[in-house]
Amino acid sequence: MSQIDRALNPFVDPEYRIAVETRVNEQQEEMLKTREYVRQHMDVLGRRIGSLQAQVSRIKAVEMRIAETSGVNLSDFEFEQDPPIGGASSSESDSEEVDIENAIREIEKELSIRESEIAAVDFLLSRNNLESQQTPAGWPVKGGWVSSSFGSRMHPMTGKKQFHRGVDIPGKPGALVLAVADGVVVRSEKNGNYGWMVEIDHGDSYTTLYGHNRKNLVKVGETVVKGQGIAEIGSTGRSTGPHVHFEVAKDNRNINPVKYLYKKS
Repeated sequence: MSQIDRALNPFVDPEYRIAVETRVNEQQEEMLKTREYVRQHMDVLGRRIGSLQAQVSRIKAVEMRIAETSGVNLSDFEFEQDPPIGGASSSESDSEEVDIENAIREIEKELSIRESEIAAVDFLLSRNNLESQQTPAGWPVKGGWVSSSFGSRMHPMTGKKQFHRGVDIPGKPGALVLAVADGVVVRSEKNGNYGWMVEIDHGDSYTTLYGHNRKNLVKVGETVVKGQGIAEIGSTGRSTGPHVHFEVAKDNRNINPVKYLYKKS
């Protein structure tokens, strides 16, 4: 930057005038550079603030999903209000100049961590909810009672001892047989002693079977949801009257369906 010789007479010496004009021009250039620097940094800060706002919006959306899935009432947390905080400082004069760059960087880092954590919780809740819908639970008919249990029994038609791989639940002819969980139909056919039967694969190695139907209402490959009507109660196959023969299998092994009948969804 040029220096002004104070010994010169500003009213007589042209050198003084030239020096003053040069100094003014240099200051104007510096001002323009400073203004451009500030403008660029404001643009950067604006973009980062926009990014933070987008992250907050995503977090809010996930919060709503988690609240809906878990039953948590978000209004209890009063998120719209600033949380009450306090604490005495060691001195009234204790203060530090806020470093905006570092403050924003820390907020971005914290938001990123929280967004990942909340997304992980949302995924787990969604997966657990999906798994609960795919795990057999409830009755394959409305109402009813178990007329024949799982395990060894004397067959009512042959009089011979045999292993009963499911439970029998009486019902009115034509009443709906209901899927006890979400799944995919893997069999819908007439099959020997079962008569007309439907088998559903629920994933996680679970399958359920519904036998002695009067009529099947679903086809192989069809996706069904819990509580959907998949057949009509009948007495086809080896049967003494209208009922549903209901089986539950895990890893291709039949297990007692009773605990699933009374299991809460």
